[in-house]
Amino acid sequence: MVTMTCMTTKQKFEIESPPVVMLRNGRYAYKVECPWLGKNDKTLYAFKFCSKAAYEASREVPVDDEEPATEEP
Repeated sequence: MVTMTCMTTKQKFEIESPPVVMLRNGRYAYKVECPWLGKNDKTLYAFKFCSKAAYEASREVPVDDEEPATEEP
């Protein structure tokens, strides 16, 4: 469980197993969408720095976003 803070609204929320991304500066961070919207219904994101070990551990988890393969007769 990771506690995230939306820097726009200064509100905290918790999320379990957030995705980890590598930033342009080479550091690693959790990146999640905030549970509320900003002005003009803009999507807000929260970032929190993390370790390289957390990044590598998140890469080992299989992703189910892939479409299932269909066999042709």
